[in-house]
Amino acid sequence: MYTARERNSGCNVPDKYHWYPVLRKEDARLSENGLLPEQRESTWNKLHNHLFSYQNTFLGFQANQSFDSERTKPFLDIALNNCGDPFSPSSQHATSTKVMECAVLDYFAKLWGIQQSDASNEEERAYWGYITSNGSSEGNLLALFNARDYLAGMPLNDHIVDPDSSKSPNRRDLDTHETRPIWEDNGHSVVNRSNNPRMNAYVSSHDHHTENVPLVKDSPNNFIPVVFLAEESYHGFEKALRVLQIKTFRDLGSGNFPCPLKYPDDYPTSFNDEFLNQNGANDNPQAAISELVPILKEHGMYERRVYSPEHPTKSDTRNGFWFHVDGALGGAHLRFLEMAINQGLVRNMFPNVLPVFDFRIPEVKSIAMSLHKWFGCPVPAAVFMMRKKDQVKSPNNPLCIGGLDSTLSGSRGGHSVLVMWDLLSKKSYDDFKEIAVSGVQMLAFSLKKLQELQKELSLDLWLSHAPGSLFVYFRQPREDIVLRYSLGSEPMKVKTVDGTFEQRIYSHICLMPHVTKNLVLRFIEELRGPGAFPIQN
Repeated sequence: MYTARERNSGCNVPDKYHWYPVLRKEDARLSENGLLPEQRESTWNKLHNHLFSYQNTFLGFQANQSFDSERTKPFLDIALNNCGDPFSPSSQHATSTKVMECAVLDYFAKLWGIQQSDASNEEERAYWGYITSNGSSEGNLLALFNARDYLAGMPLNDHIVDPDSSKSPNRRDLDTHETRPIWEDNGHSVVNRSNNPRMNAYVSSHDHHTENVPLVKDSPNNFIPVVFLAEESYHGFEKALRVLQIKTFRDLGSGNFPCPLKYPDDYPTSFNDEFLNQNGANDNPQAAISELVPILKEHGMYERRVYSPEHPTKSDTRNGFWFHVDGALGGAHLRFLEMAINQGLVRNMFPNVLPVFDFRIPEVKSIAMSLHKWFGCPVPAAVFMMRKKDQVKSPNNPLCIGGLDSTLSGSRGGHSVLVMWDLLSKKSYDDFKEIAVSGVQMLAFSLKKLQELQKELSLDLWLSHAPGSLFVYFRQPREDIVLRYSLGSEPMKVKTVDGTFEQRIYSHICLMPHVTKNLVLRFIEELRGPGAFPIQN
C-alpha cells in the first residue's frame, strides 16, 4: 500500500506507459510434447508486459494493486492447505497456516466489535469464521446457507436448552435425530408439505416456552426463509439464492400478492437519486435495522423458541431473522474512516451519521469482506465472520483431515493468509486511517478534475458520487479508453426531471490505495481528447 505522500506525489507511476497488445490465445497454446525454453520465455515475457501495462493504468475496479508479497514468496514452494475449520483443535494436515489465520481473524473480530480481546479458550471466543479462497462471494453464500438452516430450525452448535432442567442434553442426542420435517399440532403429528428440503424442526404447541419469548404458532410458513435484498445488490447473490433454493420477498410477493407498481415507471424521479449500493453507495445497516426491530418484535420474530424434533421439551431460543452485511469493499476502509472522522482527521462527508455496519449492532449476524480489494492481495480472498452462538451444527466431521470442517470449500489456500498477516503486522490503525483519509482526498481530487472537464467540454458527463464512496460514475468514454483503464461500465435507465426515461451507459473509476494523482491526471488528459465521449443513442 502507498502512503498518502507517495499517492500525492505520483510515486511508482511512470511518466510514459509502454502499451502492449493483448496476449493472444496462440501465444499460450500448449503441446503434448511440451514447449521449447525460448517459447516458454517468450510467453512469460508477453504475459508480464501485458499485465504490467494494465496494472499501471488500473482505475475501474476495486482491486488494490499496491501490496507487498516479497516476504511470502519463499512459501510459494510449499503446498499450503488450510483445510477444514481454522479452530479445530486437531488436524492431520501439517502444511497449513491456520495459526496465522486465527490471528488475522482475531484482528478483525476486535476491529468489528465482536471480540474485545484475544480469546484464551474456545468458550471465550464469541465469533466463528475463516479466510475464504473465493472472495466475499463465498462468504455471502455461506451466510445465506447458515441463515437458511438457522431460520428453518436446524440444530445449533450450542447446546439445546431444556426449560424443565438445568442440564443440557447430550450433544449425541442431536446427532442422530430424524430429518423429516414435522410439527406437533395439539398432540397430532402434521407433516409439513413445504417444498423446502432443509426444514427439520417442529414447534410444540404445548406451553413449554418461557415468559416473554413468544410461542411460534403452528404454520408451514414459520420456517420458510425469505430473503430481502436491494435490486442493485451484487449479482452473486442471485446465483447463491438459486443454488440454495431460497426465495426472495419479491419472488414470493409477486406470486401471491402482485405489486401494482412497476419499477422504474411508477416510481418518483427522486428514487433514482438515492445512490443505491451498486452505484458505490454505502448502505446504513444500523438505520435499517432500527426500523425493522419494532416490526420483528410486534410479530414475534425478534425471539422465538425452536423445539428439538427428538425431545419436545427441549428447545433453544433464537431470532426469526438474519442480518448479513456484504462488506466486500466497505467492510475494510469504512471502519478506519470512521476512526479518522471521530478524531477530526477528515470531515464527515455523510449526510447524517456515519453508517455503522459491524457487530456493534447486536442484530448483525455475519459479515463478509474481501481482502484483495482495499487491503490488496495477489489472489482473491475474504474474511467471513459470524456470531458463534448462531452457527448451525455441521453435518461433517471428516476423519480424513482429522478435524472439523464447517467451511464451505473444504480445501482453502494458505498463502493469502500470509500476505494478510504480513500487512497487518507492519501497519498500525493510524497507518490505515491515513490510507483511508488519503482515499477520500484522492476521490475529491478526481471528482473536481472531472467537474472541471465537464465545464471545459460543455458536456454533461452525468457525474455521480455517493457520500463516503470510493467510486465516481460518469458518461462512458470511447471503447479504447474503457479497455486501457479497465473501467467498469453498465447501462442504466434514468428517469429525468421531466418524467421521461433515458437509457445511459455509465463507467466508473474506483479510488483504490494504489491510485495516484499522476494516474488521474493522465486519465483526464485522455478524456479531454477529441471523440473521447461518443454520442449515446
